Amino acid sequence: MKRKLKIQSSLSAFAVIAGILMVTSISMLRPGSFPGTTFVRWSYDLSHFLSEPWQKPLEDSAVVLVYLDLESYLGEHQNPAAPWDRQLHARLLDRLTDAGAKAIVFDILFSNPGPDPEADALLRAAIQRNGRVILASDLNNSSLRPEPQLGGPDIQKLNQPTQRFLEVAAATGLANVIVDDDFVIRRRFGGFASVSTLPLADTAVRVASLSNTPKSSEARWLRYYGRALTLPHVGYRHALDPAAVPREFFRNKIVFIGAKPMTSGFTELRDEFRSPFPSWRRDLFMPAVEVHATQALNLVRGDGLTRFEPVAESFVLGISAITLTFLLLNVRLWIGTGCALIAELLLLGCVISGFCGWNLWFPWTVIAGLQIPGAWAAAVVFHSLEWRRARLRLEAERRISEQKIREQAALIDKARDAILVRNLEGVIVYANPSAATLYGWAENAFQNPGVVEQLFAPCSEMVAEATEATRRHGEWTGEMRQATRTGEIRVVRSRWTLIRDQRNAPQAILLINSDITHEKQLESQVLRTQRLEAVWSLAGGMAHDLSNSLAPVLMGIQRLQKRVTDPESQRTLSVIEANTQRGADMVRQVLAFSRGQDGHRELLALGRHLREMERIVAQTFPKGISVAVMSPPDLWSVRANATQLHQVLLNLAVNARDAMPHGGLLTLAADNVALSEVEAKQIPKATPGNYVMLLVSDTGTGIPPDVMAHLFEPFFTTKPEGKGTGLGLHTSARIVEGHGGFLHVRTELGQGTTFEAYLPKVEGSQSEASQPDGSAPPVGNQELILVVDDEEPVREMLLTTLQENGYRVASASNGAEALEWLRKHSEQPAVLLVDTEMPVMDGVVTEAAVLVEWPSLNVVRMSTRATPFPNAADRPTEITAPLSKPFTVAQLLSAMAEARSRKKS
Repeated sequence: MKRKLKIQSSLSAFAVIAGILMVTSISMLRPGSFPGTTFVRWSYDLSHFLSEPWQKPLEDSAVVLVYLDLESYLGEHQNPAAPWDRQLHARLLDRLTDAGAKAIVFDILFSNPGPDPEADALLRAAIQRNGRVILASDLNNSSLRPEPQLGGPDIQKLNQPTQRFLEVAAATGLANVIVDDDFVIRRRFGGFASVSTLPLADTAVRVASLSNTPKSSEARWLRYYGRALTLPHVGYRHALDPAAVPREFFRNKIVFIGAKPMTSGFTELRDEFRSPFPSWRRDLFMPAVEVHATQALNLVRGDGLTRFEPVAESFVLGISAITLTFLLLNVRLWIGTGCALIAELLLLGCVISGFCGWNLWFPWTVIAGLQIPGAWAAAVVFHSLEWRRARLRLEAERRISEQKIREQAALIDKARDAILVRNLEGVIVYANPSAATLYGWAENAFQNPGVVEQLFAPCSEMVAEATEATRRHGEWTGEMRQATRTGEIRVVRSRWTLIRDQRNAPQAILLINSDITHEKQLESQVLRTQRLEAVWSLAGGMAHDLSNSLAPVLMGIQRLQKRVTDPESQRTLSVIEANTQRGADMVRQVLAFSRGQDGHRELLALGRHLREMERIVAQTFPKGISVAVMSPPDLWSVRANATQLHQVLLNLAVNARDAMPHGGLLTLAADNVALSEVEAKQIPKATPGNYVMLLVSDTGTGIPPDVMAHLFEPFFTTKPEGKGTGLGLHTSARIVEGHGGFLHVRTELGQGTTFEAYLPKVEGSQSEASQPDGSAPPVGNQELILVVDDEEPVREMLLTTLQENGYRVASASNGAEALEWLRKHSEQPAVLLVDTEMPVMDGVVTEAAVLVEWPSLNVVRMSTRATPFPNAADRPTEITAPLSKPFTVAQLLSAMAEARSRKKS
């Protein structure tokens, strides 16, 4: 988030600064802008100054100058305040003609006849003899500043040489120039559209017929070759003397003749202009004739200066503003300063290269004097603000960090985990309050001799391994058994971390110990519960097989009882039948309990359950425990789940057994109880009403008061490890409360304990004594029964038994065979007798598939379950009550009769 905000801040600053620099720079190119004009002029002047060391020497200049200087005035006895003697001009022309000059340019205006007509005649004759003399003319006798108004209204009069000279001259040229406000001539004067006369320099080059004239005319800016008097020149007096100046000096040259003013300041300025080269020397001023000669030399050499178009200059300034701003804002300030200096040097290199190599200049001082310093200054401000902001942020973060450290220190003190710090010698140098609470020693007592040894005594080997692993890998995690000050063993989840000093050397080990003793106990209890579930699952499977094995035995005994008539055999068969029934009942109880069929509730007579529990106790409990069962004959019925009630009785009976290690009396009782409002208030969670009370009482040790407070808590047990889960009483109480009842306990130390479970009476139900017994079922009338069972002995006994009782029988070993039989035979069976647990297709799937094609077929299920429908909503109302294996012949025939009596549409 901070990085994102910093990026947004940088982008915003970049956009603002770059925009300001770009707009400001481009606006300076607008004509009339004072700062812009200044930067443009500086760019021009400084380009000359920087390029001066790289200017090529003018050893073979095509243009030379003859100055009317002070020495010539004095030597030729001329009056500086009066026009020059034209007879001398005639002598100079003859001298230049004889030397072979290409063209001779008089930068002197001969607009009026001279005082001596003879001198004028000599001059006219000399001009005519030469044939390549160019005379100066001007407009209004003034220079233009700062911009020429081409064809404008200020042009009033063209001052030309007198007609006498004009007739014999080769051409005339305008001596006007474009002067800036600082008296520097920077632009080449190109003439006026309304005047056909060309500038003096253009006329001279054309008359001289020198090369590069067309190309050079494209340049709009003057290139100066040096400071004043840089071009080859001689004084007028010396030019007249062949001995002083050789003829080769003028041969094939354009010779400019003009005055060299003798001024010393701007107040005396006459026909001269300031040099573009910055100078504090005496060559500050340049004669006008040298300016014309420089312009002519530009044309001859083709090295006049050009400048970018305004659009291109704006583009360059825009790109440089963006680049400089982006660069300087995104580097460190000292790097940005170096980058700014490098940018200045690179810019100067580009200026010199462009000026000397490509005759190009542009307003580069806008970049050097405005953009680079401006971008650098903006970067300084931006980085200063960023530094200030970062400093404030760091100070805030430091305050927050300090606050967090204080909070963390407080949290360490309040942490529930025990936090210890051991040095490399094994001494505990720090312990938080939770460590003192867990282990029993005071915080400053862990350094006492023997404390560390006692603490880690149960896990000394693991401590050595953990120490070595922590020093090697930097951390270790595992479980340890540790001893408290009182010797109690606590199991902790320990996390060891190596602490290093500033030199990255090991310094200490941080231990964070979480007490998981209770969790390990719960884990052990869960594992025991899972083992019990596995045992009951195995027992359920064995009980299923026993049920299938006992089913043919029970039906076979009943068949034999009909055939055997002697009393001895009948007694023997009765004993076998009774024990088979007893085994079948035990199997049903095991199946019901192992499969946890808790949801189905039905009307139950609890007296029978007490008698079943009596048999279990008598067979499994120690012989020193005697059992007494009491149940009235008119006991009310309750709506309950038989398996759950069996579990309640078994849990309470097992607790009673454990409370009588040396034997005693276990009482199982049931009675009808009507609780009044007064009686209900004396029992916790009780409400007035009619209940059936189940009582389990023992003559054991009783329950201590401190245990009574936790009696019904889950996983609470006073038995040693491996002897109990602590779930029996908790589960029993929840089952009773789930049936709308409550559980009450009475105990006395050394006398025994009584548990009373109150279950609501079902109003309108009959008592156990008043329930009618069923009559013998009728036999069959040759109806067809299809028997489906995967157990061959059961299947064979069912076929024989049904055939003996008036039925025709067909059989199949699984659901797939049953479907195949039904599809092959046109006769539909009266009843489909199907086992619920078979391979290939079990009974439920077989029943569903059969009823799709034969919906009127009556189905009777056989199952080893207490009930094949764990939820009452799962049982179809039109299906006969299932047969629970093993069943008797009477139960089988009753089920067949009930199924035959039902009619399906």
